[in-house]
Amino acid sequence: MQTIEYISTGDIRSSELNPRKTFDENSIAELSKSITEVGILQPIILRLSHFKKGLESYELVCGERRWRAAKQVGLERVPAIVREMNDQEALDLMITENLQRKDVSLLEEAEAFQNLITHRKYDIATLVSRFGKSEYYIRHRLKLNDLIPEFKNLLNQDVIGLGHATEICKLQAKDQKELYNNSYSEESRSKHWWTGFTIKQLKSNIEREFTLKLEEAPFSLDDKTLDKKAGPCTTCPKNTASNLILFPDSPSTGVCLDRSCFKRKSDIHFDRELKRVQEDEPGVILAYPGYLYGEEEKRVADLKKNGTPAVEVSWKTGWMEVSEPEKPEVPQESEFDDPDDYKEALSDYEVEVSDYEEQVKEYQEKLNAGVLRKAFMLAGNNKGKVVFLEPREQEESQSSGNTGTDYAGQQIQELESKDRRNQELTFEKLYVSAKGLLKDEGYHNITDQLSENEMTALYVIMLSRVTDELEVEIYGDQKNRYIKNEEKLPAALKLSPEQGLKIIRNWLRRELDSANPIYLISEAKALIEIARERYPEQLTQVELELQGKYLKRKEKIDKLIEDLKTSTGKSL
Repeated sequence: MQTIEYISTGDIRSSELNPRKTFDENSIAELSKSITEVGILQPIILRLSHFKKGLESYELVCGERRWRAAKQVGLERVPAIVREMNDQEALDLMITENLQRKDVSLLEEAEAFQNLITHRKYDIATLVSRFGKSEYYIRHRLKLNDLIPEFKNLLNQDVIGLGHATEICKLQAKDQKELYNNSYSEESRSKHWWTGFTIKQLKSNIEREFTLKLEEAPFSLDDKTLDKKAGPCTTCPKNTASNLILFPDSPSTGVCLDRSCFKRKSDIHFDRELKRVQEDEPGVILAYPGYLYGEEEKRVADLKKNGTPAVEVSWKTGWMEVSEPEKPEVPQESEFDDPDDYKEALSDYEVEVSDYEEQVKEYQEKLNAGVLRKAFMLAGNNKGKVVFLEPREQEESQSSGNTGTDYAGQQIQELESKDRRNQELTFEKLYVSAKGLLKDEGYHNITDQLSENEMTALYVIMLSRVTDELEVEIYGDQKNRYIKNEEKLPAALKLSPEQGLKIIRNWLRRELDSANPIYLISEAKALIEIARERYPEQLTQVELELQGKYLKRKEKIDKLIEDLKTSTGKSL
């Protein structure tokens, strides 16, 4: 049996271990009045503490409100039970006692549960058993610890309730901050005459603004390589399907709660797929919707500027996106109160099935005839996905009966154009590699005499700056080009032979530099031959790699062209 002692209030101190940091002064005042009238009915619990050298004192474990109230009314001694216990035992008792209080706040309860997990190594199952609460209850209380300070204050002030807090704490901290600034800060509340959201309104707002349905993701949800740190979406804790206790209404594939991670994965997937489609599927069209804004508009413009062929999907260009027909759902008798309504729904369903079968037949015919074209979307809602496109003017071709033949001819032209562009891209990349080899100071510091290739390159450049008389002699007509030269001669007369050679090579490299080697093809070829002469091994390696990739693409294009010719009996 434990002995109750009367300990001096001055020999007792608060414990730094106590997770409860705030005390309601009004409730302590009420307790003080009760103590004055009837005394302290339940003893406090203490443990010995040597916090001052040579002086023995007591550390509070349970009953700090009673001790504070006793000091407030001037009691010299309070009834107490003194126990021997270590820090872990004391903390366990403090937390348990706080959780058993009737006035424990939601956040105090959440912090207490977390303290037991952090300091006492409890797990969810132990907490469920210890306090007689459900796993759902424990997990939702623990999740409240993820609220940002602004929402914790609103919860403590009863501006938001438990239902609202439970939805908000599921968001990432940065999204909580955005939600707070947009809808819950004092400024936003006063600006919008705020009267509060219902829980249903809040959930709808969060789903619309801060979450993404994973079933609509352009990438595979179990792909581990998109973001090695985040891992696959199927096991990610930010996927609602991974925690059905917190998200009981989650769809089977889940909803992503981390928009930045979703975007990062989508961008990596897009870059990979674009490269794969360009290299392995030459028959696939690259397309983008007619409505583009901001970052997407700039991205598509950059791709087109760099030579990526792309078509706009809009009425203006004649391309339309075509979706595969969707099979109608069978009406369920349990969904209808009136049997006549159910019979009418069945009748309507039969008509819908007939229409669906006709649509599927038409869809398959278009696929087989090559009318529908597979397209990789560069932007828009379907960015990174493969869809089917149909040219609007194709309807007229179908009525003439020449759809397959005419369309095959159009595809052959597109593929041949793509092959020409692949040749150009291969040449441009070879040029860029050669330019890189000649970029550093090593080349223009060479003091050997100019080689035959360098002289040829020099002639190519200088031919654009010759006199009118020489133009007539070389080109056979008058180009009327004028080259200003008065400042060059005085400087050139002062150069040593070595300086002259350095300047020539520096000028030669600069003059052969071009962002569009196909347009300045002579200059580009001249630069390549210099690089081949000076850096034969490196350039040969690059050239072989590029040529190998080109031949691989060409083989696929040639096969597609041959298949189209064979299928239409067309000899081109």
